[in-house]
Amino acid sequence: MAMNMLYDPISDTMIVSIVSLIMRIFIGALMVIHGAPKLFGPSRKPMRDNFKQIIPAFLFDLVGLLEFIGGIALIFGFLTRIAAILFAIEMVGTTILTITKLYNMPIPRGYVEPMFKATKGFVGGWELDVVILASCLALAVIGPGMLSIDYLIAII
Repeated sequence: MAMNMLYDPISDTMIVSIVSLIMRIFIGALMVIHGAPKLFGPSRKPMRDNFKQIIPAFLFDLVGLLEFIGGIALIFGFLTRIAAILFAIEMVGTTILTITKLYNMPIPRGYVEPMFKATKGFVGGWELDVVILASCLALAVIGPGMLSIDYLIAII
């Protein structure tokens, strides 16, 4: 009898859907915030020029598109598993870049210098990338949940 009180498949499904929604909103918003400057605004050109030393310019643009459009898709729960897997792949790449090439770059100047100083040097670390990687892998496994466009159109 006590076991039945601990496990209720209907409420557990709703709880997983709520957890998935929370993860999708936070990760999606984070990705949109990171992708937008790569595509729009005054910081686009300096960022793109700075990253040309590390990755090809078209890859910088592709990452910006993935982060911006994929982040929006994640928030609404559209193609959730695909977006989560693409973000996980991106985070593996950014973690490798951070540990290898970006680690040896000089302290950033110009448009990111205030952020670098405000965070006491933690801009450009790999820790956030690994947390996003783990979160995206979790989303790829648990799926979008019932509170998503994928669920409404049955692309689970």
